[in-house]
Amino acid sequence: MSRCCKNHFIEVLNISDGETIRHSILLIKGRVANYCFKESEIFLHLEERILKTCISRAGEYKFLLDLQSYEASNVVKILKLKFNFCSAERELNVLFKINENCYKIQPIYVVCSDEEQLVKDIDTQSALQIIDLNLRLVQCIYADKLRAAGFARDTFNLNGSCHLFYTSLKCEQAWELSETEIWQVIAEEILTSQWAANTYLKFVAFIACTKYDSAAVVASGDFSYANIRKHLKAHAALGGGGLALFGTAYFYAWPKTFGNIINCFYNQKPIDLALLPDDSNYRRTYGGVYATTLGAICHELGHIFDLGHTIEGVMGNGFDYVNRLFTIDNKTENLPNRIIVEGETTKIKTIQPRLTQVKRQSNSFLEKYHEQKLNDAFYFTRSCALILSKHKWIYSSRVEEKAEIFLNLNGYCIIIESSKIPFKIIEVRRKENSLVENFYEFDDSLPVYYFEVPREVTQNVKSKSHYLFVMVINGQNICCGRD
Repeated sequence: MSRCCKNHFIEVLNISDGETIRHSILLIKGRVANYCFKESEIFLHLEERILKTCISRAGEYKFLLDLQSYEASNVVKILKLKFNFCSAERELNVLFKINENCYKIQPIYVVCSDEEQLVKDIDTQSALQIIDLNLRLVQCIYADKLRAAGFARDTFNLNGSCHLFYTSLKCEQAWELSETEIWQVIAEEILTSQWAANTYLKFVAFIACTKYDSAAVVASGDFSYANIRKHLKAHAALGGGGLALFGTAYFYAWPKTFGNIINCFYNQKPIDLALLPDDSNYRRTYGGVYATTLGAICHELGHIFDLGHTIEGVMGNGFDYVNRLFTIDNKTENLPNRIIVEGETTKIKTIQPRLTQVKRQSNSFLEKYHEQKLNDAFYFTRSCALILSKHKWIYSSRVEEKAEIFLNLNGYCIIIESSKIPFKIIEVRRKENSLVENFYEFDDSLPVYYFEVPREVTQNVKSKSHYLFVMVINGQNICCGRD
């Protein structure tokens, strides 16, 4: 900490001196202690760049840095960060090196067979820019939230920029499909594509031909989310197995350039529902749409990283609040809670999907006030963070040795055994919606290879109302009793 004549000093809350950064967008959060209100901005010097940002009433500040220009293969770049506020200074160094994990996420932009002209359009190039930028931002979000949960600043790798992917569907066909049906078609086509043999890839896809029937919504006079969603064609927000699939109807609220990210979160422009759809959990603003739909990306990516649902946090009621991670002086947002429901079951075994959706229900303002006062309301619960911290698509320093996991019924109890590799976590999930009800965490320093499931959990698994998610310390996992 550096003190000045005014006795205030600069704190950096989410980065340590000498820390390694493996993602190209970096969020810095901090606080000016003994904030005197005479200065309203704090400055950050990064090599030849000088950035500034406002300080909140509580003395908090946030910077968002684009480090993409420093990317170079197998090169560690030392970046010196120098903060100035009034006469107070603070310096720290970070090491920047992109993650080398061979397991990667491939972004694709799905173009229908009768949309070939689309690839030459300016709008298509804009969509590709939007996808690439915002997936880099999601990388940052995962890394920051894992660190906040007490783990290393790890995140997923992107397999380069977004690629065009041609589906055999025509637009008219896509518009007639449910989101589960269109998910299944895209998943099947990926399995027969150039990427089919690459077991190191998972996919995040965006449908180009998503269409909003605004005239029908206006004619009905029903502007609820359910009715808006009913009149969105070729739209999806689903993740499971190896594919997360989304529509592009909400790109109107997303930034295309790095410099506009924060402005998009703060954008309070009201949505004209006669022209544009709304998925903001009833905030009805551009900023609300950006927060909810970017949060949905984080949520559905969680599913392809094998996360179940939770009541709160990113995998539950918290994914609307991703804006709070990047903004300051936030007011309490009393948004409806979500009910998790099971989607249709698909038979594609290679992708191994588990598709679920969320619907809205109300909750009290007081509960939301206390929750948001204590944290930014956007976080991974303990069990989710544990899974991500060892998942091979996130954590690159893994052991390649394979474990054999056995499930045996011994009288009234289920016995789970792992050969060679000890357990990290066992979750108990509801079968109807993959909601995590309980979990058992194991210490790496006290290896456990044998676990006796409690009797009442055993009964639930035997009755097929619940299943067990089992992960060993090298990230290998299996679901027991799900099918």
